[in-house]
Amino acid sequence: MHIPKDKRNTAVFILIIAAGLVLRLWGLGFGLPFQYHQDEPIIVNHAIAFGSGDLNPHFFAVPPLTSYMLFFVYGMFFLVSFFSGAVTSAEGFALDFISDPTIFYLLGRLFIGVIPGILCVIMVFVVSRRFLSEREALISAAVMSFSFLNVVNSHYIYTDMLLVLFTVAAFNSFYSLYLSPSFKNYCVSGLFIGLATGTKYNAALLIPVFIYLHQVSINTRRERSVFSGRLWAGLGASAVSFIMVNPFMLLDHRGFIESFLKQSRAFWYTGWTLHLTRSLTQGLSLPVTVLGIAGLAMFFSRGRWGRVLAAFPVIFYILLVFRSQNFSRYVLPMVPFLAIGCAYSVNSMYVFLRKHTVFFRPGAVLCLATLLVILPTTVKAIKADMLFASVDTRFIAAEWIKRNIDEGAGIACDSTVFRPALRQPYSQILGKRAYVDRQPDLGELKSRKLSLQLRAAGSRKEKSFPLFFLSETPDTEGQFLDTIPSLPFDAGELEAGMVEYVVVNSQTSSPVKKRFLVELDKRAALIAEFSPYIDGKYRQTGDYIASTGMPLMDEEIFSRNRPGPALRIYKIR
Repeated sequence: MHIPKDKRNTAVFILIIAAGLVLRLWGLGFGLPFQYHQDEPIIVNHAIAFGSGDLNPHFFAVPPLTSYMLFFVYGMFFLVSFFSGAVTSAEGFALDFISDPTIFYLLGRLFIGVIPGILCVIMVFVVSRRFLSEREALISAAVMSFSFLNVVNSHYIYTDMLLVLFTVAAFNSFYSLYLSPSFKNYCVSGLFIGLATGTKYNAALLIPVFIYLHQVSINTRRERSVFSGRLWAGLGASAVSFIMVNPFMLLDHRGFIESFLKQSRAFWYTGWTLHLTRSLTQGLSLPVTVLGIAGLAMFFSRGRWGRVLAAFPVIFYILLVFRSQNFSRYVLPMVPFLAIGCAYSVNSMYVFLRKHTVFFRPGAVLCLATLLVILPTTVKAIKADMLFASVDTRFIAAEWIKRNIDEGAGIACDSTVFRPALRQPYSQILGKRAYVDRQPDLGELKSRKLSLQLRAAGSRKEKSFPLFFLSETPDTEGQFLDTIPSLPFDAGELEAGMVEYVVVNSQTSSPVKKRFLVELDKRAALIAEFSPYIDGKYRQTGDYIASTGMPLMDEEIFSRNRPGPALRIYKIR
């Protein structure tokens, strides 16, 4: 690893890493023991389920590598707990997870979010230091360490930070291959391509960059051909490593193909400007985005490696344009390259001033320019951490309900995620067995989970309420136990049924929900509302796309004093 040689640079590097670590640890326990990020349970529940002995994820919309890694972490945690006497059996361990998953989510966020997030900072420094100056490497590491998008997503148990880490590691091996196109370097590069693709399928875009690198690294025409043994060795290594971390793509190929094709239909044309003007400028700040793009453009004049480095973010962005979703986390694999490009742009200005200015101190100007560039995204990251550490509106609303509504009163929620943090009673959980019986493929596993939920509910002393989840397609619900029972957006049906209260949120909306709210105002009375905004007012969010975790837009982040959606509680007349 290329560590700074100058003592001052070493101190700066340590400060960057330490500050980045603090930003990622601050607010790490947000929401717990409840889950306010709707994608986290996908990874966590699969990791726990592997403990039953069935390593088939039965779900391939997201590659299983992240869940396998978390399963290993939980396995180590189980061994420590077992030999220390904290648990006496695997079943007791699983029951602890069902009763209070706090420690499991903290471990997951640490090993899947924080550690990969800070390793990304280190790896960006290592990669950029190999072909840029130490000064530029430090600036690129600072951008990675303090950027809002990296800090926020390092709080989550999901695939994104691991994807970024393996992508940067792949480019580190690419540079070794560029310097020395040996058989070993081809295979190592292929290994990291497979690991990255095994984390998230869109990392397969590393393959055309790898092939392009092969073309520019080899001197003789014969070796540059597609029949090169080393090229196919690298591609073979990527295929082998991908299959090793996702073996059930072959062992359960029908399930894999069905799940993969279904997930592929969830992507669409997002346009040329959405991720540029929203995800990047809001997630990294306008200065970092502009300077990053300028730096990548300038890399084309630095020779063949500069073009290889700039090729991936260009290809990746084209994919985002034509086959993507609107979520800002989709641009995360581009962030390391923009960080390096930003550092190159800032340093180019420093070099220009040093050569052509006699009245200013270029070193001081460089420090000031770097601080000004990263200041907006750093301030936003700190604000996000303050929100993570604050009490969520969903918890506050739940405590109000426990104090003011009789236990047993039916409550309908317009979202399974943006709702008060309440638990369902034993009787309602027992009623979910009918849904499990209709899913023969996973019936045994879900039946075991349901039994643990019933044991936990039977020993729980806190208030519980029958919860119903409003859906535009209630007949299709039931894939996840925590989303049932479902009811239609029909105020009349709610009035005639078991529901006495309705909770609506400001984060999600649709034409069906809007018509429902008009009818609800006629049939129900507003009895409470909870706002995350500094002014205390209820209003629709200005950031509908941020449906998982922390909002993205500046106006949303800085207008809040707590996380969560604005909530309203109605009592049906």
